[in-house]
Amino acid sequence: MDSKNIAIFIDSLGGGGAERIMLDLAEQMVGLTHNVHFFILETVLDYTIPAGVVVHHFDTKQKRAKLTNAFNIGKSAKQLARQVAMVESEIGLFDLHLVNLDSSNLLLSRCNFKNTYHVVHNSLHQEIQRAGRINPIRYWRTLREKRALDNKHLICVSEGVANEIRHSKWISPKSIQTIYNPCDIEKIKTLSQESNDEIPNEPYLLHIGRVVKQKRHDILFQALKDIPDIKLVVLCKNTKKVMKLANKMGVADRVIAPSFQKNPYNWMKNAKLMLFSSEFEGLGMVLIESLICGTPVVSTDCDFGPREILTGPLDNNLAEVNNPSDLATKARQALSQDYELNNLEIINKVGINKITQQYLKLIE
Repeated sequence: MDSKNIAIFIDSLGGGGAERIMLDLAEQMVGLTHNVHFFILETVLDYTIPAGVVVHHFDTKQKRAKLTNAFNIGKSAKQLARQVAMVESEIGLFDLHLVNLDSSNLLLSRCNFKNTYHVVHNSLHQEIQRAGRINPIRYWRTLREKRALDNKHLICVSEGVANEIRHSKWISPKSIQTIYNPCDIEKIKTLSQESNDEIPNEPYLLHIGRVVKQKRHDILFQALKDIPDIKLVVLCKNTKKVMKLANKMGVADRVIAPSFQKNPYNWMKNAKLMLFSSEFEGLGMVLIESLICGTPVVSTDCDFGPREILTGPLDNNLAEVNNPSDLATKARQALSQDYELNNLEIINKVGINKITQQYLKLIE
């Protein structure tokens, strides 16, 4: 394939899973001699930008919520379109536009770029439902964000998310397909071998995730009470918030929360078990990455992802959602077992070369 121009739109490059996935995909595309440009709405850069990847910042100091509210979204979309046109005047037209996360979805729904695909990283129904439990304003804002995907070409990161949207009452997409998130398997294995003096010498459980309600750290800490004689490492950005909750739950003496780690893979490799407590997900990349590092996983059987990942020898490692007792029971059982984690079905599906080619086939 000749060199192509690819635009990736995302709210920021903060320390989240969608951001890291898109950066990995971009790095692979650049390695195949394609030109990849990121357009981000907020100047948050927690990851190292791969060589050859260009990042364009939205020319404003306003927060995303203000950029995309009903009063400003038209103006913001025109500003973004002008920014993209300016870049295209220098490099040529973009052949593919990939859009990620809610604010970017809203803005791009007002732009008329050709060959645009919106990547859906999470359960629409669960996010709308959770917003409704918070307050009516949050509910209507979330519903507006999700309806921005109506009549769009969608890429879903799991079959579960795709099937949910196919039966959704909220949106009717132009097209829908599943492309799993990519994993650079050899890179992950190499990084997992790096030394890090912060990693405990004693056995530990591991949890990785943003400190948000979706991840259910409260369930995680309740389960920890019933898993004796082992500590829990929590990798996240907001360490103060997670330790405050751990203290409230009475497990602070058993929780280790180091600062944000750009390389989580050596923590995965050295853990006895990855413990996942989410109420909902889109896929759950850290589960796959943990398995690549040779560390077994116990997860809630949430919508969506874990059931597509924990198959074969791991199909008994799914716990009931919002049930700390079941999560603890499954964790204790897993700690007492030996697992054969070679040739797992999901790892054969997510290799970065295979996934990159699936994205490149979207180019008309």
